Amino acid sequence: MRFHDSIYDLKFFNYTAEQISAERERLVQNMVGKAIENAIQKIETPATSILLGAQKDEVVRLVEESALKNMKSLRELDKKYFRVPPHVLLVPDFHLEHQYTALDEEKKNAQLKQLKVLFRENLITLAKLEAEAKHYESVVKIVQQETNMQKKVYEDCASINAYKLAKFATRVATIPN
Repeated sequence: MRFHDSIYDLKFFNYTAEQISAERERLVQNMVGKAIENAIQKIETPATSILLGAQKDEVVRLVEESALKNMKSLRELDKKYFRVPPHVLLVPDFHLEHQYTALDEEKKNAQLKQLKVLFRENLITLAKLEAEAKHYESVVKIVQQETNMQKKVYEDCASINAYKLAKFATRVATIPN
């Protein structure tokens, strides 16, 4: 089964999990070798150069062994995560993607027209509401003045029965001339 997965990964994605793991291990080996060479160059003297050169390969081998033990878990993670599952739509499978027909396109165009009309209606409604709000804002001052005037009249004429006065004014207004 793993062989078929590797073929699948190579065919469609041009890599396998094993290749990624091997590349990482090669990079670690190169980094270890360069780090040890740098360390040797920094502490090397003419007297110690022969001794350090002789032990360099042994030190590199021990560090690489230690690193490779810890990289086994990374190799397992690579096998688990560095692959694309078979349900992903691949380039050769694009023909399986939903192809829109002329009917689908007509439906989408009709829906788009309907949304445009609705948008225009909403813009008109919004403009009306804004105009109405401006009108009410302009009337607020007048209403506030009128309310203040009525309060003043009621305060100044507290002794007068305004209800009877209003009734009398209504009768007078209904008498024919």
